[in-house]
Amino acid sequence: MSLPTIFANDDTYFRSAVGFLQKYSWIYREANTCCLKSLNDMPSNFKDYFLRLSNEHLNKFPFVHEHLDGCPKEVECFREEIAKLTPTQTALSAPPLPRNFSGNNRKIATKKLHEIEQLAAHIHGHCADTQFIIDLGSGLGYLSEALLQRNDNYLILGLEADEQRVQAARQRSQELLPQKTHKSISYQQLFITADASSCARIEQYASELAAGNELPRALRTTIIGLHACADLSISAMLLFLAMPQVRCLHIMPCCYHKLALRCEAEGPADDSSARSSFINFPLSKVLREAMSADCAVAWFNRPFMRLACQQTNSRWRCDARAHAENGSRMFVRALAEALCDADELTKVKRYDTKEARAQGPTQQDVLTFADIQQKYQLWSRQTDQPLDWRSVHETRFAEITELYADGRGSLLAEALCCLQASIQQLCENVVLYDRLCYLREVAAAQQLRLEVRYEKLFDEKVSPRCRVLIAEKL
Repeated sequence: MSLPTIFANDDTYFRSAVGFLQKYSWIYREANTCCLKSLNDMPSNFKDYFLRLSNEHLNKFPFVHEHLDGCPKEVECFREEIAKLTPTQTALSAPPLPRNFSGNNRKIATKKLHEIEQLAAHIHGHCADTQFIIDLGSGLGYLSEALLQRNDNYLILGLEADEQRVQAARQRSQELLPQKTHKSISYQQLFITADASSCARIEQYASELAAGNELPRALRTTIIGLHACADLSISAMLLFLAMPQVRCLHIMPCCYHKLALRCEAEGPADDSSARSSFINFPLSKVLREAMSADCAVAWFNRPFMRLACQQTNSRWRCDARAHAENGSRMFVRALAEALCDADELTKVKRYDTKEARAQGPTQQDVLTFADIQQKYQLWSRQTDQPLDWRSVHETRFAEITELYADGRGSLLAEALCCLQASIQQLCENVVLYDRLCYLREVAAAQQLRLEVRYEKLFDEKVSPRCRVLIAEKL
């Protein structure tokens, strides 16, 4: 991600982005299962606009760099502000057909094959002088195998927290890779952090692998990672900075909403009421100064992070029926949740047989309280036991459905999805550009010559988290 061209510096950009996101925080600050709170806060001119919007214009709305006729002034200003705050992108062509690597991985989905092939080709093309590769979150070893197929002189250390995956990766490498490469790759179990203990373990495993190949440890090293979930990509950045022999970093961050909080929230970990800031967001001094501590807790929460890593607008366009069905599902789910007391929640009932599923609620024009009772089980947060629906829930149901009668609830729920699709790229840009700025700040403080950037590597229609963070010590 990058600094939009109209901004002269990072400080001005972050202050503008933070101000905009605070102003329109009603779009994202609640989980979509609680979206009635957001619908209640939606300004009346936004509601009026979306209730009369054609499907053609609904499909065009999130593409904020394209002109859209007929917008009220405030709605038009909303789109214009997003366009200024969001870098333009160049679309990638369709993903290439998988190479012969797929012959060993018949069960890998097209998305996974696309990611492995693209990232392996990227790393191989950018790291011609790399001798040692540390693969963080190596999983079953697919990426490591793809790299060894391109250059069997690499030494690869795969690190993975799940011991079962480590064992499976070891077995796969012995069965599928040529005999001469068996000593070139080592999979080890390690929950990766950037503390001294983790660094020491990595150094130990790396030294053992190098010694087993009769090579010195001081090899030019690159850290890589595909689907570096949550805090793993931050740990990769810190390891890159802390380990002198590591010259390059190529990491694909994802799952920002799983970032660890500074303290435990009061309630479920992904509850929007969590009153704690993230450990690793914001990272950069420039973004921290653009947002106050209260601002970071109140508005830049898990729903914000979840929006930053949801589907991009590349898959937004669809027919009117699909939009209507999505809006209906979202509204009904939020309606069920809105009926609960503070110590209650709802869970979707699971049907064990075809006959039971056939008795489940069906699509119909008028939603009834019986439909809610049939589809959702009321549950106690305190005892974790099922509860019976009561008359107070039915009263609330009548009040809410009257407020959102004539299909307004479903239409506005899909309008909220449209608004979220409009700001998704902005949210992701703030999260990822913060990391880039942090690396630059550390490099300046340490007088370290560093080149750092993002490249869009995957087709986002196939893989929405499609950017690789590239850092190189010069």
